[in-house]
Amino acid sequence: MDQFKFEPIIPIWLMAIICIVLLVIKRKGIIPYIRQIIMVLLLFAINLRPMYVSNEVKVMRQKLNCYCIIVLDDTLSMQAEDHGGKTRMEGAKEDIEYITKTLTGAKFCVIDFNNDVNLVTPFTDDCTYVKTCVDAIKPIVDYHATGTNINCCKELLGQMINDAKMLNDGHVVVFFLTDGENTDDHKLESFEGIAEGVEGGAVMGYGTAKGGQMHYYDEMHDETVLVEDKRDWPYKPAVSKIDEKNLKQLSKDLKLDYVHMSSSEDIDPTIEKSLKLLDAEQEESTEYGYADTYYWFVIPLAVLIAYEFISVKRRV
Repeated sequence: MDQFKFEPIIPIWLMAIICIVLLVIKRKGIIPYIRQIIMVLLLFAINLRPMYVSNEVKVMRQKLNCYCIIVLDDTLSMQAEDHGGKTRMEGAKEDIEYITKTLTGAKFCVIDFNNDVNLVTPFTDDCTYVKTCVDAIKPIVDYHATGTNINCCKELLGQMINDAKMLNDGHVVVFFLTDGENTDDHKLESFEGIAEGVEGGAVMGYGTAKGGQMHYYDEMHDETVLVEDKRDWPYKPAVSKIDEKNLKQLSKDLKLDYVHMSSSEDIDPTIEKSLKLLDAEQEESTEYGYADTYYWFVIPLAVLIAYEFISVKRRV
């Protein structure tokens, strides 16, 4: 982060023209003209809106009494390219950002699962941190993948739901983003036993019945690789299809809406229902960022303007 930056209120070129015009209209007398030059320079400086780095920038934040648990399927099938010209994972990451922006002020935690389950972020109200962590999630490569097993996230999800309930100062909502596909021959277990206390959210389904092929970037060999179905020779491109039976069963067990995702706005009705449960309040806090300095220039400008006004009144 740079120590200083400028955020002009109006374009610098336009302000420069205005200042030149103000200086062309020259006042009589050397001293009055010097004051005129100083006022124009102060006006130009104010427009630049200079800022400096500070760890005591005061901001007003919205605070929601909500614990939002986001579960992201990070398996190779989420690389399927059947989400409107992008991969399912790209769509899911965009949707997570949409959820965090819409529920700004809630406390978020993110869980992802592939071969194993991971707590990506504990509960936090820092949406920028959540976005950074989610953006860093990459699917594991084909030769490490052991197949999708949605069941592997049930224990950790239940633990986070229980932790949120025990805090007893907010409503619990869950957003579960997956294509529903179990590829390791395990049947989807019931999630009903961990659903107590969940008050809103949705199971968000990705993919199509036709399915899509998958590519992934292999960092070891620095190449993009097409995932192949290696059950029979010759190998053919693997195709992943949405499993809506599992998705609907998951939504039933967790008592959540089921939403087949094609764009982030598809989740709006569910978010609106969740918002009706919540209370919002404004909270002032200090954080690391850029602090304004324009008021340093406003004070002397105001003094000079007041002096000019008094001088005019005396001459009259």
